[in-house]
Amino acid sequence: MRELRDATWQMSGGEQAAIDGLLTRLEPALALEVGSAEGACARRLAARVPEVHSIDLAPPTLELPENVHVHTGDSHELLPALLAGFAEQGRNVDFVVLDGDHSATGVRRDIEDLLDSPALGRSVIVIHDVANERVRSGVDAVRFAAWPKVAYVHLDWVPGQLFREPGLTNELWYGLGLVVVDASHSAYGDGEVFEQRYFAAAPLLAGGRESLLGAEQGPAEPRRTGVPAELEELRWELEQARDELDRRRRELDSMLASPSWRLTAPLRRAKRRLAALRALPRRLRKRRDAGRDSVG
Repeated sequence: MRELRDATWQMSGGEQAAIDGLLTRLEPALALEVGSAEGACARRLAARVPEVHSIDLAPPTLELPENVHVHTGDSHELLPALLAGFAEQGRNVDFVVLDGDHSATGVRRDIEDLLDSPALGRSVIVIHDVANERVRSGVDAVRFAAWPKVAYVHLDWVPGQLFREPGLTNELWYGLGLVVVDASHSAYGDGEVFEQRYFAAAPLLAGGRESLLGAEQGPAEPRRTGVPAELEELRWELEQARDELDRRRRELDSMLASPSWRLTAPLRRAKRRLAALRALPRRLRKRRDAGRDSVG
């Protein structure tokens, strides 16, 4: 059991065993971790992968082997640049552990940055804490089928847990989502990429928690979940608005960076100048009429 439970690794024993199993079967040459915390997962990756890159806001506290390259900073800035470098070198990221930004907008952005990169052509992505409501709402917002190279998605590959220990009572955490990427695969021709045989475990856990809270409070007392329903609804709407704003910004950046937009820039400038010239007589007439009125 000691081998299956590293107390410094912020994952359950089952999750640790699942990642170990994937590493044994896949034998990746290049791995990427987003969200290293103390560095326990990075250390385990380094034992089985020749080259590991780890991103977090602060450096890990554990001593790591030389084959772990630590990148300190915001994943939303570092991850795209790191992936672009791998793609330019023609390298493939074989294995990814995503356990960084736990906001809905943040986790969605990290996933989409990974899927957008040519450096993920034949890869496995493991997403941690998919049972948590904020994380899950961000993961669910990703349209995985929009990337033809996505071959398989199981968002409850290892289900999460409802905690009862002090400090985490009735909170939902843990859970591993699995995304398999294969650039030789064509999702458009092979049908649904999502696992279809099971109910989604995270919503079932959330429903079980609500039932448990209702039973604990009893029928005579109003239910108190700690957050008013109106506030929770507003928080959800804010997350959705942030996601939409983020998507619009990416679309705008993509359009401004496109060759067609740059090629048509002279035409747009000429159009604005022509419109200004056409408007000039109207402005002159307005000034002339204003002068007559003042004289009169």
